[in-house]
Formats: sequence, structure tokens, C-alpha cells
Amino acid sequence: MHKYINPAIRKALISFAVVLVTMIVVVSVSDMYKWNAGDEDTRAKREMRKWRNKIDEANRNNQILVDHEDKFKVLQKNAVIGNENRLSWVEVVQKTAESRNMSSVKYDITSQLLQDKKELGDKYAGIDVFKSVMSIDMRFMHEGDLFVMMNALKKEAKGLFTIDKCDIELVNKTNNFEIDKQNAAENMRAYCELSWYTLKKAVSS
Repeated sequence: MHKYINPAIRKALISFAVVLVTMIVVVSVSDMYKWNAGDEDTRAKREMRKWRNKIDEANRNNQILVDHEDKFKVLQKNAVIGNENRLSWVEVVQKTAESRNMSSVKYDITSQLLQDKKELGDKYAGIDVFKSVMSIDMRFMHEGDLFVMMNALKKEAKGLFTIDKCDIELVNKTNNFEIDKQNAAENMRAYCELSWYTLKKAVSS
């Protein structure tokens, strides 16, 4: 992962970090309150104000959790948080290729790798970021087909990705002695690499 964090990835990280920190604070304050609940009445009265402030702070943090809950659930539903959904990526590629009459679309997905936390900064210490690279090799009639494929992945596929590279070239058909009409019309080829990111709570945190 480069030192520059993509805005979409940064937004997901912030939402995840806020929910994670708030949950830790709420649980910690709740445990502390229960531990002190059985103390003597005199001590409870003496520290009543302090605990009231702590409870008020926990309530405020809980409200933050509620405010971010919808965003958090959306990230989970879209497989940005949790387990990646490779099947979704493949289904979108296949469906788009079929709808655009692309006769040759090949894809490959690398193993998921944990990214170096040094690139994220201390404020995201409780989050692990994983990345899988998907390569797509396709032939098509014009550039519009490539844009349709990328837009379909962005709108329909489950996950968060960035386009690392996309090389386009004209297909040389002079050496092809046997070629059907469909392939003859597909005079362009693209090779693209996409990085798919998934966020999880750090195991060590």
C-alpha cells in the first residue's frame, strides 16, 4: 500500500475506527462502574459525581456509536468490513462480459495479504487492512466497454477497490489465420489490475 491513502479507503477506515474506539470506551466504563457498585455507600456518595461524569461520557460515546451504526452496517453489507466477497467480483465480471458480448475475458485473483501498518498511522492501530489483487484481461470493440466493466464493478461488486493500472492496446490480427466474426470485431485489448481492500479489527488489539 502506498503512503497516500485513497479517499474511499480513508473514509472506511475512519468509520471503522470511530465505532471500534467507542465500543471499547463504552465497555470499559461499564465494567468500571460495575466494579465500584459494590463499594461502601460513603465511597459511592463521595465519587458519585465522578461516576456521573463518566456515565455521561459513556452515553455520549454510545450516541456516537448509534450515529455511525448505519454507516458501519453499510460497510459490512458491502464487504468492506469483514470477509471479502470474491464471488461477487467474479459474477459482475462474467455478467458484464456477457451483456457486452465480450468473447474473451480472463481474470485472476491473488491471495489476500495483510498490509503494513506503518503506512496507516497510529490512529488506525486497531484496524488490519487486507488487500487482494485482481487482474482482468479482456478484448472488446471500443473503449466504452472497458468503462462499463469498471463502473459495473464499482456499483455492483461487494467491496472497495482501486484501479492500479489499465493498459489498452490495439489487437494485431495479421497473424491470425482462423478468426470468427466476433473476435474480428473486438480489435482492442485491456489488461487491468485492481486492488480490493478489506478492513478487520486487529487481532492484537
